[in-house]
Amino acid sequence: MNPDTTFPTLKVLVAEDDYLHASSLARSLEAAGAGVAGPVATLAAALRMLEREADIKAAVLDVELHGELVFPVAVLLRRKGIPFVFVSEQPAVGVPFSFQHVPWLPKPAPAVQLLRLLGQDQVFEPLSVVGVSEKDLLAA
Repeated sequence: MNPDTTFPTLKVLVAEDDYLHASSLARSLEAAGAGVAGPVATLAAALRMLEREADIKAAVLDVELHGELVFPVAVLLRRKGIPFVFVSEQPAVGVPFSFQHVPWLPKPAPAVQLLRLLGQDQVFEPLSVVGVSEKDLLAA
């Protein structure tokens, strides 16, 4: 399959703990022309990847990685002004207030749909964290 060059400079962090979903999503993103960081399957690995890979421009986050909620990764992404979307098999219940505007898609979400959402300006807005604690950011 020839990669589409619509998203040639977009490197996407994939945080997904289900191997089949992760590998399928990574292949689909690459086929759409994006680069992939990961996939990573744990919260700790996602945080390390963000520290290590300076060229990550977007992220697709499974809401729960091996029983841990991914919201700390979302906080870091917001601080860096990196767009992201959530994917989950669960309904969007209990989402912290500061992330209620972030797109939440059911799995499996098509790569092209994810990439188009990641290209929308409102997802790129960095979070101003001056005087705001991480606890407050994660409050529902």
